[in-house]
Amino acid sequence: MTHRILAARLRRCLAFALALLMAAVLAMQATRPALADDKQKELESKKNQIQQELDALKQEQTQNQETIDSAEAQRETATKKKDLLQQQMAVIQQKIDDLEAQIAEKEQEITDKQAEVDAKQAEFDGQLDAFKERLTAMQRLNTSGAIDLLSNASNMFQLLTFNRVLDSIAAQDQEICTELDTQKKQLETERTQLETEKAELEAQEAAQVANHNDLNNTATQLAGTIQQLDSTISDAEAMNQALASAISDKQEEFNRAADELDSYLRSLISDAQNNYASAPISCSLNFICPLDTYKYISCQYGAGGHKGVDFAAPGNTPIRAIASGQVITATSHYSYGNYVMVYHGTDDQGNTYATLYAHMIQWPSVSVGQAVSQGDILGYVGSTGNSTGNHLHLELRVNGARTNPLNYVPH
Repeated sequence: MTHRILAARLRRCLAFALALLMAAVLAMQATRPALADDKQKELESKKNQIQQELDALKQEQTQNQETIDSAEAQRETATKKKDLLQQQMAVIQQKIDDLEAQIAEKEQEITDKQAEVDAKQAEFDGQLDAFKERLTAMQRLNTSGAIDLLSNASNMFQLLTFNRVLDSIAAQDQEICTELDTQKKQLETERTQLETEKAELEAQEAAQVANHNDLNNTATQLAGTIQQLDSTISDAEAMNQALASAISDKQEEFNRAADELDSYLRSLISDAQNNYASAPISCSLNFICPLDTYKYISCQYGAGGHKGVDFAAPGNTPIRAIASGQVITATSHYSYGNYVMVYHGTDDQGNTYATLYAHMIQWPSVSVGQAVSQGDILGYVGSTGNSTGNHLHLELRVNGARTNPLNYVPH
């Protein structure tokens, strides 16, 4: 009976002690602030907004530069075409000049040929007049003189000779007139040929002039296009200068916001160290790789200002805590995407350690204030935030400052 009473009293004492212990634990937890508070969200939102504005300015600058590049390419093409047209116009103008010289030469030949025709016509007319005079004389002989000649002839030979002389004169006159007429017609044919050749040259000249005018019109249009492109380039370059200045100012604003957020995250680590001072977390530095099998590094620390290490891995690959610690951030960020930050405590030298795991495929598997052991799953590989493919972005902060994780993490 006495033993049962003692046992009951012992159970009541143990229950009371356990209740006191639970109360103490709860009180300790109550004194630890939620580290991912509204202040962090406010700073992240501010940084996110500035980043979006900066991205918009850079996008506008990129588009504006594309406008410049396109306009310069068009201007270069138009200038080459205009230069080529001017070369072609120079060649055509030379042809026109040559044709005008040939036409002038042909006109002189026609004038000279016409003079020959006129001279031949005058010669023909002279011969014709002489022929007419002889014909008139012969007609007089036929009417009266011929009888006197015949009556005075002493013999038949004289009569035949006289008749042959008359026939010879008539035949010679006929031959001369025929030859002159033939020569005149030949000259007229040559003159007609020259006029035909001149007309052909004039047609060629007209075609060349028309071609030259068409090219000149096109060159004039190209000159107008080049002038418009010059104006476009000038305006776009002025816009680029304004955008460059705006981007510089916005980048400074972003840097201040980033520094403010980074400073706040450092304060979270410092607060975590102070909050758990009564039960400090000891960091052994015996870290493990956050991924079980996929250890290919797609981007090294420091590359292009990169402040972490990227491990390429398929989506949904488990992400594990590299050491035991306390979750101080579990949220989403425009750049990090879904991410977790774990405070790992201090080493023997008093240095504090914290890690950040970014781009998780979904909301983290842990929550703020949760204690995690080395190897516990924090979330899963994804590509949220500023990411171009599935990977884990791992950051290590020693005394709040980011450092190369590969100096501590096996890979």
